[in-house]
Amino acid sequence: MILSFILAQASGQQPGENSGVTISGEIIEAAMNGSDLMVKSFEKDWQDFAAGQSPIYLAIVSISMLAAVVLVSFWSLGWYAQFSEEGFSSSVVNEMIFPLIVILMLSNNGMMLAGSTLAMRNVTVNLNRSILSITRNGVTLKDAIRITNIDQSFVLVTQTALAQCDKLPSSKTDEQQKIIKPRQKCIDEVTNQAKIEAQKIRQKKGLGSGTGSWNPLDIGGELINNVVQGLSFIIFSGLSAGFQYIVQLSFLLTAYVAPIFLVLSLLPVGAKPIYAWLSGWLALTLVLISYSIIVGLAASAIVNVPSTNPLLTQLIQAIFSPLLALAIGAGGGMAVFTAFTSGVKFSVGFNR
Repeated sequence: MILSFILAQASGQQPGENSGVTISGEIIEAAMNGSDLMVKSFEKDWQDFAAGQSPIYLAIVSISMLAAVVLVSFWSLGWYAQFSEEGFSSSVVNEMIFPLIVILMLSNNGMMLAGSTLAMRNVTVNLNRSILSITRNGVTLKDAIRITNIDQSFVLVTQTALAQCDKLPSSKTDEQQKIIKPRQKCIDEVTNQAKIEAQKIRQKKGLGSGTGSWNPLDIGGELINNVVQGLSFIIFSGLSAGFQYIVQLSFLLTAYVAPIFLVLSLLPVGAKPIYAWLSGWLALTLVLISYSIIVGLAASAIVNVPSTNPLLTQLIQAIFSPLLALAIGAGGGMAVFTAFTSGVKFSVGFNR
């Protein structure tokens, strides 16, 4: 009650007054939910994709099938001429394989291609889950991220409340002529209440009690404008969730456009576009697991020694980790695509 009373006044509110500027609720809500809502928001799309009920995917498959018919028609002319000269030679048989695979993949509304894409997604999801389940410093990376986010949010809320405690006198005489210390009493009550509420949240989320501790003097010593900190915390939390939202959306869009890249691979060019699609999927996978590793290691490093800077973890999750993960993913994707194209050139040169 004391913590709620002080938080209500942290932005200049009086008891019983709600001016709409208190940010503590939004801070804790953002820390508890985080990117989970963003990731789960695409579950229905993937279910429709798996069941062959996605209108976007079905439309792309229909267009790709028409393009495949045209390209296969032109391909068959050259293939027939080669067959007339060589008969059923190994090169003639090899030329038949890829067009047949394309037609097979796109038949039945592209269900086989969708199944292959879903298998790749399951591999990516399971790999990411395996990484997040790694235990470091006595806690899994996933739990370390959640615990750190919750702790940092409560540190910020506690700082906001302690800023109000600083306005109280350090000592005064009560009605019984006893010397009391209102400021220290406020600090102790606010800090203890924040710890209790943080532990309740941890237990509710099944995250354990943790071994870290807060020093109210350390928290109070780093007080700056609590409104600026609170807004920055919410912005960084949104950026972190938004980054993971974009990554999940990119996986879905990549799955949708797979038929286009598959059909374009029928064109008589050296490097098949399907290799670029595979490289893109691998690049996204590298981005996802790199982000999980970076954020998980950073969180596990401070989970048992909570930082009193409430923006530290959010800066790592929202700015530095996405930049590093994108660099790793882009570099890995380009390396794979280069390997694919080099392998094609080597194979063509060897066959000649």
